[in-house]
Parts: sequence; C-alpha cells; structure tokens
Amino acid sequence: MKMSLLKIAGFVLVIVSGVSNSYGQARSNVSFGYSINKPYSGDYEFGRGFIFQGTIAISDKLAIVPALGYDHLGIDRSKNEISGSYTRKSSIDLFYLSASVKYYFYQDFFAKAGPVLFAAGGNEDLANAGLGGAGAVGYNLNLDNHSTLEFTLNTTIIDIPPQTGNGTTAIASFKIAYAFNFRRLNR
Repeated sequence: MKMSLLKIAGFVLVIVSGVSNSYGQARSNVSFGYSINKPYSGDYEFGRGFIFQGTIAISDKLAIVPALGYDHLGIDRSKNEISGSYTRKSSIDLFYLSASVKYYFYQDFFAKAGPVLFAAGGNEDLANAGLGGAGAVGYNLNLDNHSTLEFTLNTTIIDIPPQTGNGTTAIASFKIAYAFNFRRLNR
C-alpha cells in the first residue's frame, strides 16, 4: 500500500506532538537537514535535497530564517517518452537562497513564508534563475536543552521554462532538520 507524502508527514507530526511537552518559543539556532520532495507535476518523480538554515529570533513568537538549500527533481522518463525518444524535459538541480518569516502560533508549532531566490539547472545547462516563493508549517521536537528536530511540510513555487520543465512549478517537500539552539531551551 502506497502512502502519500502528506499522510506520512501528518502521521509523524501527530506522533511527535504527543511525545513533547515543552512550551515553544522562537529561538536563535543553526540547523542542517534532509528533505524528500515531489513536484506537483506528474512529469517528475520523488526527489531529495539538503538544507542549511539559521534562525534569528526577533521575539518569543517571531523569527527570521535565512536558508541555503539544494533539491534534486528527478524526471520520470516513462512519462516523457515520445515515439522512442525522450522530450527535452530533464531532471532539475535546484539551488536556492531564501529568507522566511517564522511565526509560532501554538507552543512548538509554526508557520513560515517568504521569497526564494533560485537557480535551476537541467539538460546540463542553466534552465532558469529567478524569484519564487515558499510557505511551510512545522513542528519543533525538543531533544535536550540545546538540540531540536524540526519537521516541516513545505511548498515552493518556481518557474522552469517549458523547454526544460513545466513552467510555473509547485514543489511539495517534507524536511527534517537538526537544530543547535544558542540559548538553553525553557522547559
């Protein structure tokens, strides 16, 4: 039985929310993580990526999150074959820099949104570079006084020209990141 990415992420968030009993707050930290992604287009398979981000706390509920990341969007060759030859669509290597605003709306649950500056490579060439947008919801699981696991459901919208991709493309991803908090967590 094949479960969708959203169902898996929802299940993890429900389990994790029952484990932690601490009270959330924005805190300054540095984190790195891994992601699984799937563009909403049927032309692409599940991909993977990496992220390095910092969080700069502005208040107990608000933070700025600069991030640098990489996502690989794998092409589904079986769906892009025409009369024995492949179309020009290719796997995409996406490098991005973002600056999101993160808001804690309930304990360790948060939402974040912001612009994304990206460069997408495909067919061994630069496919496009530009400005996109991202939005996410997530949960922080406090491991100890300075360590946190961040679980995030994310959507990024970018533009990949039709000769390489599908034009405006939305990418859903599930990210898990380890964060080191610079100040002791309140418990």
